[in-house]
Amino acid sequence: PPRRQALDAAYSIVKHILTKHGYLSQFINFNTYDHGNPRDERKSGTILQGVARQILSKCGVRVWWVSLPREIPMPAVFVGVDVFHAPRKYDAKAGKRTAKQSVAAIVVQVIRSHEEKDNANADVYSETFRRNVGQEMDLGNCMKQTVSNALRALDVNPMSCVVWRDGVGSPAINTVAGQEIPAVRQALAAANTIVGQSSGKGVPAHIPLSYIVVQKRIATKFLTNDGQSGLPCGSLVVGMGSTEHSTFYINGTSPPYSTPKPARFIIAKMDDGFGAESKTTKTMANLSWALCHDYSNWTGPIKLPSPVQMAHKLAELAGGMSDCGESINSKALAGKIHFL
Repeated sequence: PPRRQALDAAYSIVKHILTKHGYLSQFINFNTYDHGNPRDERKSGTILQGVARQILSKCGVRVWWVSLPREIPMPAVFVGVDVFHAPRKYDAKAGKRTAKQSVAAIVVQVIRSHEEKDNANADVYSETFRRNVGQEMDLGNCMKQTVSNALRALDVNPMSCVVWRDGVGSPAINTVAGQEIPAVRQALAAANTIVGQSSGKGVPAHIPLSYIVVQKRIATKFLTNDGQSGLPCGSLVVGMGSTEHSTFYINGTSPPYSTPKPARFIIAKMDDGFGAESKTTKTMANLSWALCHDYSNWTGPIKLPSPVQMAHKLAELAGGMSDCGESINSKALAGKIHFL
């Protein structure tokens, strides 16, 4: 970037051109750190190792494996949904600050079995959608389209599905769930029939579905009894929250000099098929915590499960493009985490 800037205005334009034609790309900003003449070899090595992980992930390689709860029927489909709202910028023509259209990103991740050897590739499919400014809801048709295309592109006959939905406030949970759950069910049923007939395998009459709303901008914080420190990383709190839906909190990170803020997980829908009914909340908590370690762009745990974090990353990337990511060649980039 010019003048030692952290960001280059041409970045989103070049990304737009490459993703439109299905090409992978990786950029390194030498203004952030000069790797040609590093002051600290260790720091430079750490950064370049992260770049190497990104390149491998973008090429479709699973860089590490996390063990998932055995109660999850395999193959499993994990769906992450997030909406990016661009900050308002001053428009000289309008003479006021205006907002760009929002972008919704849906990421579908497939786990084929509980064994690492069967999951060497990163089976990920993603699509983005242009939305009105500030619009979070009405994603039913978008989710149906994305899940259908993903199952067809990745050639999977799913036995279970878990959806993590970000960006939904508590008052709107039932409304959003009522729109999106039937859409996902329709996609699973239609795609399952097609894949099942082509492969000759039996198609389950009912695919268990779990729909979880993730809230990270919350005021709830947990401290130790003496009030001197926050809960350690990985702490699980169950039994607090809504009386209508099962709720749990995961303290994904624990900064040393500030109060950690957990993420709230609200289970809006839970079908039978994820183990004993009395333990389903614990199963979803264990699954969510395991996937917090599955995000290949960070070596430690993050606050959100990897499908949601990937959806956030993709929505942010598409939000910087002039067409809000509508030209991204999703079919050509299937099986590749191209947006890291």
